[in-house]
Amino acid sequence: MSSQSELEKALKESPYFQGLSQELLSALCQILVLKRLSKGEHLFFEGEKALGFYFIVDGMMKLYKLSPKGKESVIHIFGPGEIFAEVVLAGSEAYPVNAQALTDATLAFFPKANLLNLLKRNPDFGLNLIGLLCVRLKSLLKTIENLTLKEAGERLIAYLWELTEEGKKEEFTLSIPKSQLALLLGITPETLSRIFQRLKEEDIIGVEGKRVRIKDMAKLRSLLS
Repeated sequence: MSSQSELEKALKESPYFQGLSQELLSALCQILVLKRLSKGEHLFFEGEKALGFYFIVDGMMKLYKLSPKGKESVIHIFGPGEIFAEVVLAGSEAYPVNAQALTDATLAFFPKANLLNLLKRNPDFGLNLIGLLCVRLKSLLKTIENLTLKEAGERLIAYLWELTEEGKKEEFTLSIPKSQLALLLGITPETLSRIFQRLKEEDIIGVEGKRVRIKDMAKLRSLLS
């Protein structure tokens, strides 16, 4: 995907750019730069100068931090239609995390300087981005709550419940490997496997590869804390 019309369509379908005029969408496409990453390739590392933020056209990206001893902690995993590194809009001069492609990925890069000039001329776009920052803050607070207040099993159940869109979908596909899911939930792969196995034995879910089927939605809902 590289034509302007295709990029405009991708932006328009993202909740972060909904409601923008066609003129503003075209202006955004004029300042963006397409970047393509291979699976496993890093986009930037923690501490590097923050030059702009990114919109995912296709593929999956992981943001993570490393402890002084090298232990990896996944902050978030993003997919198509989502944006990340928007912290630059809040004045951050350096990226606070590492960004790595979980799959081959195509990204739209919005240079900070060009974007700020566009914001000055389009206050409605600024309101959209303020809303985005509020949504991201809410998501971060939820992540902190899950990691600090919930047990391992409760974290996985909450994650599965989100993937059902709060009980609306009985089947879905895990978009990330279970090894990465374990990192995202802050548990070991072995613990993750045990919890999945327990849920299968209790006939709450069925799992075939990355495909998950909820067999007892009411029971899954009752396990939420």
